[in-house]
Amino acid sequence: MSDVELTDLDDVWDDSTGSPLTLFESEDPESQTGSYVIQPGERVPEEGWTSHAGDEISVIIDGAVDLVTPDGEYTVQAGTLSVIPAGVEHYSVNRGDEPCRLVYTAVGGL
Repeated sequence: MSDVELTDLDDVWDDSTGSPLTLFESEDPESQTGSYVIQPGERVPEEGWTSHAGDEISVIIDGAVDLVTPDGEYTVQAGTLSVIPAGVEHYSVNRGDEPCRLVYTAVGGL
């Protein structure tokens, strides 16, 4: 018997629209991995800023988002890995014409 877990991402994108979908959680270390689809014109969060207790690592699969922090704005597109350190305030907005599909991992808590 194997401990390996596999998730076919093509099967989760519909459930990842509107809010993140948790795909895996662990308590040691505390972490969460999930998928998220950010639609054109969508801002996450809708208002204000967010930050997390741990680092947030994302891989953009398709599309692009603009990642905004108090120190700058970054265009994060397909094929890019982003790392947002713990405690850094941020939000993302999809200013493009196509959905942005990403997989994230938060290490140390959301």
